[in-house]
Amino acid sequence: AEGPLAQKQPNIVFMLTDNFGYGDLGSYGGGVLRGVPTPKLDEFARQGLRLTNFNVEPECTPSRSALMTGRMPIRSGTDFVAELGTVDGLAPCEYTLAELLSDAGYATALYGKWHLGSAQERLPNRRGFDEWFGIPRTSNEAACIVQPGFRPDIPPMPVLEGIRGEPSVEVQPYDLDARARIDRNLTEKAVAYIHSHSREEKPFFLYVPFTLPHSPPLPHPDFVDPNRTQYQNVLAEIDSNAGRIIDAVDAAGVADVTIVIFASDNGPETLQGISVAYGGQSDPGPFRGEFPSAWEGAIRVPCILRWPGRIKPGRVSNEMVSIQDFYRTFARIAGASHLVPSDRAIDSIDQSDFLFDNKEKSNRDSLIWFLDQEMLAVKLPRFKAHLRIRETAHGAVMMPGQQAFSAKKVELAKPWIFDLENDPKELWNIAAMNPWIGHVLGPLFAAYANSTVVFPNIKPSSNVCPWPPSAQKNGTGRSAFSV
Repeated sequence: AEGPLAQKQPNIVFMLTDNFGYGDLGSYGGGVLRGVPTPKLDEFARQGLRLTNFNVEPECTPSRSALMTGRMPIRSGTDFVAELGTVDGLAPCEYTLAELLSDAGYATALYGKWHLGSAQERLPNRRGFDEWFGIPRTSNEAACIVQPGFRPDIPPMPVLEGIRGEPSVEVQPYDLDARARIDRNLTEKAVAYIHSHSREEKPFFLYVPFTLPHSPPLPHPDFVDPNRTQYQNVLAEIDSNAGRIIDAVDAAGVADVTIVIFASDNGPETLQGISVAYGGQSDPGPFRGEFPSAWEGAIRVPCILRWPGRIKPGRVSNEMVSIQDFYRTFARIAGASHLVPSDRAIDSIDQSDFLFDNKEKSNRDSLIWFLDQEMLAVKLPRFKAHLRIRETAHGAVMMPGQQAFSAKKVELAKPWIFDLENDPKELWNIAAMNPWIGHVLGPLFAAYANSTVVFPNIKPSSNVCPWPPSAQKNGTGRSAFSV
């Protein structure tokens, strides 16, 4: 037993949007400012905890990997979005959050975007989920068919569904019509799942990674308003879909025993092109940058949590939390910390006392970001150091809209240091007058390097885990490279 938290295993409903900026929701400064009120999620924020320093990874796959493994994605070989035609996703030896909760007695389901492996052996129903419905990769593939020069012999990405122990099967091609309707479909499945499983004694983990607002941002036909941009219509649909899932928890009478979370996998995307309507899209709020980068606008996103009786309504915190941290935190509240592996580096930090017991301070004091096997940045509670940045492309190479996506990678001669409290847009490099920060960064770099000697990173696309197998588990609640 692990104290009061283990007396009753709570249900967990985790909603994750796709490329949703900090400044889109009304509760984060958007909403009516964007021309679209978000009443459902704003009310949800008033009922629970709104995090203003919640950190994710620079791209879709890395963030989902961090959530599912509690590890920095570079350790799993998943710190970038794999090119089509290559082996993608998590190696078979990774122990996912769904597997951990399943081993702890939970029913598990995923409805939405996976992006952690396309092969049958890497799909959700082989990685701890009892059932799933959704897409294996990402939504821009739905737009391929309308691009000039597209080869019709290349099969479209399918919408799939599957159950544990059986192969996943194709439901339909993921074309533009399916793209516009899929979030309505997965919302209805999530609502039905909540109602059916709320009548059972077994707790459930329901993971709902929405496909919106990723490009092309196409709303369900019911949300098309010709006086709005398509992104505005999508924002209205996101609020409605999330609200329906929250309402389902309440209607089922399980709100007091259910943790509900709404978050995003990374910051804004503003790509323009065929199938993407002209106009403003997702917004980073007071921050700078878009994915894939380590600017605050790319890695700081909305996150709202509700657990009546455990989270004080209307609470707001600017303490640092990472998407990695849900791994140990959920293990703790499920009474399953003993299942967290000790035969590999686990970077997740148990935040259960901070999130659910109203502790004032987070248990995290640093974060490191990697992309494409290179270190990008390090974040401390107040300061941020960039080692590599994405620079806007120059010359004949043009990318309409989102510059970071096709930008050059630039390795800085010396780290750029920013004071995030006084400079949230990261415009003023204060490194020259603050060399003392090196005394903080140096041990973090050394601790990470030393951890890879003990627990080498998995190579991208590999099926081989480079550490010796062990049946030992631990429950220390601290990062694998804490100093």
